[in-house]
Amino acid sequence: MKTVLNCEDIKLKRLESAAKLIIKFDSPLQLQQLINHGDRKKFDQYLYAVDKIQQSIKSEMIYGYEAQCARAMKTLQLVFKGILNCSIQTTKSGSLSSTACSSSITSSYGYELQGSNHTDHGELSSEQVYRLQSIVEMLHSTGCLGDCIEVYITSRRSAVDARFLRFCIGEWTTNDLQSLGCEEFAAKIRTWILAAYKCYYSIFPGEKQYYEQIFDKVRAVTYDNCFLAIIKDAAIELNNFANAVSSIASFQKLFAVLELYKALVGISPKIQNMFHSESFAAISHCASNTTDCLRTLVRNLIMCFEDTVLNERLNSPPSKGTIHSLTEYTMNYVASILLYKELLTNIIVSRPTKSLGNQEDDNFLAASNRTPLGLHIIWIIMSLRINLEGKTCFSEDSLLRMRCIFLMNNVCYITRTIKESPELLEIIGKEYPLRLSRNVWKAVEDYISSILQRVLYCLRDDGLNYKFPFFNGVSKKSLKKRLKTFNATFEEVCMTHSYVLDMQLAGQLDKLILCGSLQKPGR
Repeated sequence: MKTVLNCEDIKLKRLESAAKLIIKFDSPLQLQQLINHGDRKKFDQYLYAVDKIQQSIKSEMIYGYEAQCARAMKTLQLVFKGILNCSIQTTKSGSLSSTACSSSITSSYGYELQGSNHTDHGELSSEQVYRLQSIVEMLHSTGCLGDCIEVYITSRRSAVDARFLRFCIGEWTTNDLQSLGCEEFAAKIRTWILAAYKCYYSIFPGEKQYYEQIFDKVRAVTYDNCFLAIIKDAAIELNNFANAVSSIASFQKLFAVLELYKALVGISPKIQNMFHSESFAAISHCASNTTDCLRTLVRNLIMCFEDTVLNERLNSPPSKGTIHSLTEYTMNYVASILLYKELLTNIIVSRPTKSLGNQEDDNFLAASNRTPLGLHIIWIIMSLRINLEGKTCFSEDSLLRMRCIFLMNNVCYITRTIKESPELLEIIGKEYPLRLSRNVWKAVEDYISSILQRVLYCLRDDGLNYKFPFFNGVSKKSLKKRLKTFNATFEEVCMTHSYVLDMQLAGQLDKLILCGSLQKPGR
């Protein structure tokens, strides 16, 4: 009997100590120690004291500690809120400007790496997760979770939203994006990609891990009503931006759109896996539809560029037959297309259907066995050549020669660009560059013919002879004038000839002019 009394006394003493500890941590200073993650020992001591009081009430052997238990539950709820508030205090400080975000990306291949390693505020430390988890288990066991679940969702949603807003993406409409210059638009796309990778490779998985660790044993807290409720706003904002991009109408923004499309395709499996539940299926469906819309947009932008190359009529040929700005822009654009060859091969799946208005070119395209992407690139180059020819419709002799030089220079530039790019030559094949070489030769023939006609006209004997009754002779004055005309013509020919930019072609022209022949040179 005495031994039993000693055990009861020990239990009572421990309960009194636990009750005193609970009362002690009612003060703001002591409460802060439970919130701060520096001293786990005191936190565990407090939880142990609460557990002792709780077990005594459950055992119904000792009474009078209900007030201490209620006080402890209230304290733990305050600690729970305090830890969450502490975790998001630094989240709202500072923001990432669009320029800062975009400048941190140097290549389209580094997004995932940068997204996963980028340090950020608003994350819960392992100590904070431990305390939140312990508090949830304690409150859940007593049925005192109260509004802690809603507090957690609100707090973590605020943290996610604040971290997302630091990327400064904003609510952009299609008109807003269309009004941006190409560089601004590309910077905005790079920022979106950084934000998307940060969210789907770091922020969202982190929140999912917190949810699983903290509420693992609470059946009332589900994947849908907790985790997805926290991240859905940021996910919707990402979708809305990408969807706004899918309706722009400037072919100059094609390559930024391709970057966006490539990034969205890359994270699509994560989006589908994350928002698989029926309640949030609209988010994954929206992302999937946006991907399809971007694919259609890419096709439309390339067709828009094709029409522009064929129909651009703003600039006449340069006065000295140099490279036209349209030629340089078009070939640079084609070179940029090649950077996305693999991506575009899967997007451009149909052959060109529009006629170039030239039966020979249309027949060549119809008979070619190149890929649809390769045929579209050939179509663009054909359109460029046709446009360049259309810019040179002059009848005057001097302008005719400059027309020939203009075509020689520009078509040579196109041919040289193709030959110097193994990737471009591979995708369009060797046959079409040979056709371009024949176009160059046709311009050479026209040029030489024009030159020889003018020179031979100066050497005619008509108008040089004069007749006397007993003597026929050559007028020195007429001959002198004819030689002067010949020299002026030859000087003009030499000056015009100097405008030929391709050194190999210029050398061949020298030989042709000297021998006065139209024999086709070897190239």
